[in-house]
Amino acid sequence: MYNPDTGEYEVVKDVTGKLEDVAWQEEENAKPPISSEATELLEGGQTLPPTTGTNTTEEDAELLPAYKMVLALPFLANQVNSYDSEIDNKSLIALNFYEGAKMAFDVLSTEAVNLEVHVLDTKASETETRSLTYRYELAQANLIIGTFKNSNTKVVADFAQQSKIPFVSPYYPHNNLVDTNRYFIQLNPSIKTHCEAVMQHVKSSYSPEQIVLVGRETRREQGIMNLYQQAHFKLAGSSSVPPLKVLSISDQTASLENTEIKEYFLKDKKTVFIIASSNESFAYSLLRKIDIAKKNRDEENENIALEDNELVVYGQPRWKDFTKISYDYYEKLNLHISSESFLDPASYEVKSFKQNFYNNYGTVPTEQAYKGYDTVLYFGRMLQQYGPSFYNRLDQNYKDMLHTRFSINRVVTKPRTTGMENLNQFDQYENTHVNILEFKDYQFQRIN
Repeated sequence: MYNPDTGEYEVVKDVTGKLEDVAWQEEENAKPPISSEATELLEGGQTLPPTTGTNTTEEDAELLPAYKMVLALPFLANQVNSYDSEIDNKSLIALNFYEGAKMAFDVLSTEAVNLEVHVLDTKASETETRSLTYRYELAQANLIIGTFKNSNTKVVADFAQQSKIPFVSPYYPHNNLVDTNRYFIQLNPSIKTHCEAVMQHVKSSYSPEQIVLVGRETRREQGIMNLYQQAHFKLAGSSSVPPLKVLSISDQTASLENTEIKEYFLKDKKTVFIIASSNESFAYSLLRKIDIAKKNRDEENENIALEDNELVVYGQPRWKDFTKISYDYYEKLNLHISSESFLDPASYEVKSFKQNFYNNYGTVPTEQAYKGYDTVLYFGRMLQQYGPSFYNRLDQNYKDMLHTRFSINRVVTKPRTTGMENLNQFDQYENTHVNILEFKDYQFQRIN
């Protein structure tokens, strides 16, 4: 809300009003209304070519007068204390997502999209989530959206596969959850998809000899560096090409004093460091080490102008949320990151949503609210246009939304033989669009 002392709009965490059910009054002779019941990396996808209209089934033509949608989110209503004036932080993601979803329901109602919506509380519990799968709301649903925890996502994904109900997961970031589940739709691109997007972007401007993969000797970071190598081989079209240079760091000192960086700098060419770590302390130490090594090298080579030895650094998606690293390092080391979302502050649509959200809730929307809005709006329209089997058309309906682009494709995540019997097989759907952000003029800007 607006704070007169600071002159700024601020995010409000106090309870500003009752969490309402999504409900519209039914007018005489009106179509069915929208209604509601209040009540989290390594494997990943190879996309398959979009399907064509000749591959669709008769189910695609089965349009219904109304569609049943379930939002299963961790509101943690069982932990609410009526005497508290603030909302538990653990509930905020679900609440913000739901607030954005409610605004999407408003839009859909003006487009004559008739939804019967049930909002259920998973309570962030696998046991509770499993119990929900026995409820009629899920059994009769045309679409399920939600769950944030990995274990809960697995429970609903298995139910969706057995019941042949499409299940949209807005947050799950892995590609190892399901095995051949055509009803599982993953909106958060996997780490493999991120690595492939970064490598494609890097190799569009730089040669392989300019690239250095950097990470600590941990299983996770070594795994991510391996994904970058796999993406390099994939883009080269062969695993026999020379691998990218690798700097594996075992140095435990805070300043990385036992790590040599300068030897990786190229003469008369930019050096591109791709850092596989999401650890903020290590990232800070490494950026500082790179910056100092660059300055020392430039001082030892006075005939080489500073700008001729420009460095480029690619970090991980979580770097966007780091708070302890000076943005000076981001700026002078030409930081790039991949991100599953980006909100363009100059976009009219983003500005309009922000204002409408403030008018409704008295606070500015979080990223989760945009996700809730985009997810419900896109899939509500898909239901209306194609019916319960809309998922057969996902790879023909790419859409630019507020927080990202939905480019949802069929992906193969498990090894298969190359026989004709596997030609059209896939494991799940995944949004394979990844935003590449550049830190420039002291802010992240989307460059693709």
